[in-house]
Amino acid sequence: MSGISQIYDIDLKLLRCFCTIVEEGGFTAAQATLNMSQSVLSEHVKSLEGRVGVRLCQRGPKGFKLYREGELVYEAAKDLFASIEVFKQRASTISERAHGELVVGIQDGVVENPRARISEAIERFTDYYPNIRFKIEIMLGYQMAGRVADGLTHVGIGLMSEQFDHLAYERLFEEVALLCCGRPHPLFDISDDLITAEHIASASYCSRGHLEDVTRVSYGHHFKTLGDVGNGAHAKLALILCGRNIGYVPEHIALPHIEAGTLRVIKPELTRREYPITAVTRPNSPEFKLAARFVDSLIDIHMEPLPKKPEKTGNVMSMPTAVVKPRSAVG
Repeated sequence: MSGISQIYDIDLKLLRCFCTIVEEGGFTAAQATLNMSQSVLSEHVKSLEGRVGVRLCQRGPKGFKLYREGELVYEAAKDLFASIEVFKQRASTISERAHGELVVGIQDGVVENPRARISEAIERFTDYYPNIRFKIEIMLGYQMAGRVADGLTHVGIGLMSEQFDHLAYERLFEEVALLCCGRPHPLFDISDDLITAEHIASASYCSRGHLEDVTRVSYGHHFKTLGDVGNGAHAKLALILCGRNIGYVPEHIALPHIEAGTLRVIKPELTRREYPITAVTRPNSPEFKLAARFVDSLIDIHMEPLPKKPEKTGNVMSMPTAVVKPRSAVG
């Protein structure tokens, strides 16, 4: 195999097909085993011959015959696959020996965000470390950083201000937040084009407490009246729906209430915000290596393209994405 300087996944596929053809005694018998047509098998062998730079076998009307070069490639391939199996067995015992508990804190409202792919990351991590037990707790954002810093939580996922220098932060995705008011609020029935910056600045504003910079809205004006404090996305939602405050609500939490007519967005083209959802760990903790491997899974999953949403086909219903439009009329 002097013609191959580097082995790729496609080379392994071609070699496996070739080995099966040899072991089955020809293309016809290998078709059923590999569930491939003879023409596809022939193309695979031709591609492999191109990779190794030699003719491997006779095929055609005269039947199948393995050349000396083909015998050498077959024996080398069998040795390669045997080595791969040994590696898989040794690697699996390494991961199987990894036991313990991974404590993960997730901020409330993050799991159900369509951009969050935490369950997929857990699934991928489990493929590597099947014997690790997860302990997951939904908690408030201000609790999370402190618990990670104290070593009580190994990985925290949520809105995080980088206030602890000895913690490690990895951005996963952006959470969209909308400035909203509930139906009982005086701004609810005023059209967006009549709402001024002064209206917004003067309205009682519901914050997340000390975690949130409430001095400015996204287009540069101050909130003059600090209202209630909602520790958690759903707590803020309750304080906004009742009409006591305006405030930011994560888009995925707000949309059902917007569609139901109990919540509205205020000037979305100006007030829409994006906040980073972050994974945080404590590098000097005894469990850091395991926590870091889970964060690796989180980063890898969130860097991959989102799977396509199902479309309406026959009796299968699609899942439409709601679009928040500026309110332009009283209603």
